[in-house]
Amino acid sequence: MGLTIEPPHDHGLTTQEVEQLQKEWGLNHVAAKTIPEWKKILDRYLDWVSLIILISAIISAAVPVNGDQGWTSFVMLILELQFVVWMGYYSDRNAGDAVAELAALSAPMCHCLRNGKWGSLPVKELVPGDIIGLKGGDVIPADSKLIGEGEPLKIDESSLTGECLAVTRHPGQEILAGAVVVSGELDAMVTATGVNSFFGKTMALLAVPPERGHLQQVLNRVSIALALFAVAGCAIILGVLTGHYDNPPGYSIVTVFVIFTSVVPIGMPVVTTTVLAVGAREMAREKAIVTRLSALEEMSGMEVLASDKTGTLTLNQLSLDKEDILNWGTHTKDDVLLYSCLSAKWENNDAIDKAVTNSLGDKKYVAGYRITKFSPFNPVDKKTTAHTITPTGEKLITTKGAPQIIGDMLADPAARQACADYIAERASRGLRSLGVARSDDDGQTWSLVGLISLLDPPRPDSGETIKLAQSMGVAVKMVTGDQFAIAVETCKRLGMGSTIMEGKTVMAGLKGGDEGKPDPVLIQHCDESDGFAGVYPEHKHMIVSALQAKGRLVGMTGDGVNDAPALKKANVGIAVAGATSAAKGAADIILTREGISTIIIAIVRSRKIFRRLEMYIIYRMASSVLILGFFFFAILIFDFEIPTWILVLISMLNDASVIATSYDAVHSSDYPLHWNMTKDLAIAFSIAMVGIVGNVLLVPFVRPDLWFEWPELDTEPALKTPPDNGVSTSGKEPALIFLSLSGMVQLNIILTRNPSFWWHFSKKSAPKPSPILLVPVTCFLGGSTFMSVYWNGNIKPDGQRYLFEGAGWHAVLLVWAYVFVFWVIADFFKVAISSVFVKADLIKDELKGHIDGKEKTPGWVKALDWPGETADKISDKIEACFDGMCSCFEKKEKKAKFQRTSVVSEKEGEGQVHVQVEGEKQA
Repeated sequence: MGLTIEPPHDHGLTTQEVEQLQKEWGLNHVAAKTIPEWKKILDRYLDWVSLIILISAIISAAVPVNGDQGWTSFVMLILELQFVVWMGYYSDRNAGDAVAELAALSAPMCHCLRNGKWGSLPVKELVPGDIIGLKGGDVIPADSKLIGEGEPLKIDESSLTGECLAVTRHPGQEILAGAVVVSGELDAMVTATGVNSFFGKTMALLAVPPERGHLQQVLNRVSIALALFAVAGCAIILGVLTGHYDNPPGYSIVTVFVIFTSVVPIGMPVVTTTVLAVGAREMAREKAIVTRLSALEEMSGMEVLASDKTGTLTLNQLSLDKEDILNWGTHTKDDVLLYSCLSAKWENNDAIDKAVTNSLGDKKYVAGYRITKFSPFNPVDKKTTAHTITPTGEKLITTKGAPQIIGDMLADPAARQACADYIAERASRGLRSLGVARSDDDGQTWSLVGLISLLDPPRPDSGETIKLAQSMGVAVKMVTGDQFAIAVETCKRLGMGSTIMEGKTVMAGLKGGDEGKPDPVLIQHCDESDGFAGVYPEHKHMIVSALQAKGRLVGMTGDGVNDAPALKKANVGIAVAGATSAAKGAADIILTREGISTIIIAIVRSRKIFRRLEMYIIYRMASSVLILGFFFFAILIFDFEIPTWILVLISMLNDASVIATSYDAVHSSDYPLHWNMTKDLAIAFSIAMVGIVGNVLLVPFVRPDLWFEWPELDTEPALKTPPDNGVSTSGKEPALIFLSLSGMVQLNIILTRNPSFWWHFSKKSAPKPSPILLVPVTCFLGGSTFMSVYWNGNIKPDGQRYLFEGAGWHAVLLVWAYVFVFWVIADFFKVAISSVFVKADLIKDELKGHIDGKEKTPGWVKALDWPGETADKISDKIEACFDGMCSCFEKKEKKAKFQRTSVVSEKEGEGQVHVQVEGEKQA
């Protein structure tokens, strides 16, 4: 398998060798398996909503009513089915294209040695025989064999083998593509690439699997609730229609199915997907990849952003200030530079080692020294160590690292105090400090050589970005592994406050909690802190957990493999520019532009998306309740009937025009937004009830024996006399009801988009409607009006029973005035109910920060929250029962896995902390 020859390790492959090997082995790329386009389309046709439309269409055409079949309804339903399926399909595809366009800009890279030089190379260009450098956080780009000298690699192979424990690999051992390097640093020679690798894996192995996010849960609940509501109402309507002696069974069945089709949220998947796809494309233009569309909605409610410091808030461009070197004892500043450079890697190095070696300038100054063993930096030891033989043959150990770590190694109290003083003084200037020490007795005792400082200044836009985030109600909390003093100084420079919690305090709070959960005191302290210093990987995960336990929606930025658990745990995980593949795999949003300014843009976009989604859900619930409620009472009280093709037409017009809400002009928000389904349901029902009352009261006034007794409106006296069964045979009655019903439903789009009165446009309410929204609404209202005025009664699309005839301008204008009055009344109800919930939200915000329990939530506020909380509890119980049933099938497998874990733990005892953290990532 793969290459058998081993090229020299000092220069790697040449360009000519690479070209020849690429012809033989191809690119290091395996196309990820994708769902065929035909299957995606078929799945949409088999969706439950699509099946309902199809069944209604078949029934309309197959069941005769008075000898006639509803072919018009059939054709319109089939057209609506095509609209729903293909609009949803193209929306999904456009969202995928938006991700793919930007994903090309963040193709996986690796460190590779070619033509004697180390450089960054796209993973897909690797060939067998290439020499690559691996360190903590890297995803192994190809099957390889470890070579050279260095610390063994700790490798997480869970994505390949399913084993959660990390394994240790030494030089000479094989490693597999797709595994993640947890710690250590070694070179490796590529042995197999692409389809020739052991598993044929690609970088897609670390992709986040699709999961049902919070938005999907909300939409599913709305869809199920409306469907159940429709089933109950239509069952009663079916009973009433069937019980009527004059109604044939076919008429009852067709009418009920068409009503049901009009009530269920047929266009909901299309609208929500379109809204999110538009947001994803907008984010793509801002150099951000959205890997989980629903994360855009969840970001709208983000209250806390836990941000990494180095490289995110700061430039991550360290430089050593030679004038600021503090030499200790008999050592000179040149000695400090020399020993610090001996303790640094010169090739394939990190930012700190690069800053140190650049300060010396030329490797010739250390040419006489021979390094026999080198221990690279790791997050636990926080230092680098080199075993050296001097030009005179003496053995020497040099080390550089965090001053507090170096200080703890020293026996001289004065030197230890010098380290502490140096940290404090340099931290006040925003400098990063390093201690340099040496040992002449094989590490038994250490003496201080000196201290150096490195500057990593804040990004020019970080301070302004943080201010913008704070003004939008998002608290930015810095998370760094740096010392406490440096964290304080950086926070002050960025205007973030100086209340900093240390990592050891986080762990102390964890021990005081219940079963690995943070205790209440830690939760409160994390919420009040401006940042966290000296944190380890497990601290980050616990910080996110504590903030979530406080009830906050948390966003987390990170770039390393040790950030993956926290990124996965956070409500919105954000991988910053330059992040490792492991961090990208755990994140919901991947930034390709440096800094966090893109996050502010994402917050603004997400809040606009939330506004559009909330507006649509309120509108959809109000429309469904209005249509079902009207026909329920109109049929039950007045024995009202309307051509079924008119019902289908109303549904089609609604679904077509509401798509435009995806592009409507909306304001963002100055504060995080959260779903309050109790409020949305109350507003929707208030609007719907006004519409139901208005339309039902209109029915008796459009009867021929009442409305058309007026001479100026009575154009066909023969149609005035009702038959013996009391059901009107006039086609003008359904024409005017159609106008009233479609008018109120269409105008509700304008009504629900504004939390204030529909005509009041401001920064706190809503902007003026977009032309993209007004054009279809205006066209459909105009079309409905002309149909109600001019429709020829001799045109009977679905047979003789269903009459529809234009009623003339006088009647239509009167109905329009009637509709406008009830529309304004509905608007007043909407504003009144909204104001009640706004007041309740203000009260809850005031009480949110209190922990003493003395402030009690008013009873009426609790009453408003009760319906939503009850629904959540019921949903949680159902999911818990389902999980309980599923767990019994996994019990034996988990037990076997635990036994395997126990065996490996005996071999890999030192990896216990990493096992727990990485296990969280895989959960």
